[in-house]
Amino acid sequence: MPDKNIPEVERFITGFKNKAIEEIISLNGTMWQSKTWKHKGPAPLDPEQIEYTYRHEVNASRGEVFEKATVSKISIDWPKAAKNLVDLKLASASDTVRVLVLQIEMFPLSSLLPMGHFNIERFYAGKNMLNANMDVFPAATPKEDVDTLRKQMSAVAKKYGKDQWQLSSGLAQQYNMDGWQQPLAARAGFQCKMIPLEESFPMIRDGAEAFLNGYMAMVRNLKDSPFSADDDVLKNEMRTHWLEYLLVKDGAVRMGREKGHPFEALRWMGLPPTIHY
Repeated sequence: MPDKNIPEVERFITGFKNKAIEEIISLNGTMWQSKTWKHKGPAPLDPEQIEYTYRHEVNASRGEVFEKATVSKISIDWPKAAKNLVDLKLASASDTVRVLVLQIEMFPLSSLLPMGHFNIERFYAGKNMLNANMDVFPAATPKEDVDTLRKQMSAVAKKYGKDQWQLSSGLAQQYNMDGWQQPLAARAGFQCKMIPLEESFPMIRDGAEAFLNGYMAMVRNLKDSPFSADDDVLKNEMRTHWLEYLLVKDGAVRMGREKGHPFEALRWMGLPPTIHY
């Protein structure tokens, strides 16, 4: 049976968390707030009443470049698989389950800059799987800057025999809701869902590095450029859509609320700093 602790992946997640924090510090300064929530189940509405442990660390920065930027690490451990995982054939009834998540949300102050969204999730239940989402959500962002990031991600995909545009198709479906004129996602990154870790980790690792480097280069290029009140309208629309997605559609937020995870942790991690309805 595969080991639920893969040192290479654990090292990468810790190292990438630290790298993201260092990159944000380089632009936003050293003023950070950090908080960790620990929680034990079972969830109040869980019919199986399975005990579990939950740890959620959020590191938040607020400054002149990023109105808010967060780097979060979440771990959840169950001693056995829930029935829904067994029904979905993601686990056997006797499997222990471990989820490890790294999530990064970046809300720039400039309306020319897109929101940066990144998460990688390692899922273990008898076998090791990976999920990943990395993309930008444009505001009044110049098309050529998004295209540059997409080309960088395309080079990573090509290295592993994949097509970036195909890898990003799920982003447009996931980050979209009825009533919106277009998806949040620019399809400049990757999405991978429940792919065996052994075959997906190198590409996701290299994609994460390229995404963070490319996004930060975009921020440095555009952060001091002037923007208009009309650009602010586009930024606000993007942020309101992100809030709507989190509160109405996002499965991870819904699961967290059902299991009694502190809403304060979810608010710190992902909600936009300011919006206007």
